[in-house]
Amino acid sequence: MKVCETGKIVGEVSLPSTDNKHSFLGIVHFCISPYLCALIEKTDVMQIQKDYTREQIVEVARRIFLKKGFAKTSMRDIAAGADTGVSNIYNYFKGKDELFRHIVSPLITELERMMRDHHDVSDQKDFLCYATGQGNGVMGDHVKEYMLLINNHRDELKLLLYQSQGSSLENYIDDYTEECTRLVLDFMDEFRRRYPEYGATHTPFTYHVHTVWMFSFISEVIKHNLPADEIRRAIEDYIAFEFGGWRTLMNAK
Repeated sequence: MKVCETGKIVGEVSLPSTDNKHSFLGIVHFCISPYLCALIEKTDVMQIQKDYTREQIVEVARRIFLKKGFAKTSMRDIAAGADTGVSNIYNYFKGKDELFRHIVSPLITELERMMRDHHDVSDQKDFLCYATGQGNGVMGDHVKEYMLLINNHRDELKLLLYQSQGSSLENYIDDYTEECTRLVLDFMDEFRRRYPEYGATHTPFTYHVHTVWMFSFISEVIKHNLPADEIRRAIEDYIAFEFGGWRTLMNAK
């Protein structure tokens, strides 16, 4: 944009062509007043300020939730840490629970993606590697997946595992375990139908314990603040142990 002789702001917009012969039809010149330009700039600044305040609220809430837990954290604590008023927080979040859920939502999304992908009845070829002992590539993929989960969502895992009491997510791990157990049962039913030559345990509690064990393993890794190389070795051992167990259960008849 530039200032024209009348003191107004001059701009131009390219108009796209409606046919395939020309890339554009031409350029339309326009003028806006300095007042409107200032208003646009002010609106941009206000949006930047709002975004900054929202980020501050989220980061302060994350820090306090990690330290005190959901139940013992008040909106006053968060407002004081973010240097804003309690009422202003409600301009961004309906309440403390929505704020907590927002913070852990990336982890929830990833956990539910893993649950769906690992138990997709339409694609059981990878799982067949469990039974045939040809799963080294799959094992490597699982190691990477667990590494990314722990490295990218360490704080969210701490919040969900240790600090969610009193929130709407306090029973999330139990609910996830039950849903995962149901999906595994469906998955195994389909697996036995497709590959009747392989055995498949059908004990719901076995699958239940398997999911509980996954969260117990993750919890212990996080609790002990292991260095990255030790986390990798622990995950590799866990996955190898898991694959070995599945291969035993899936022994050919």
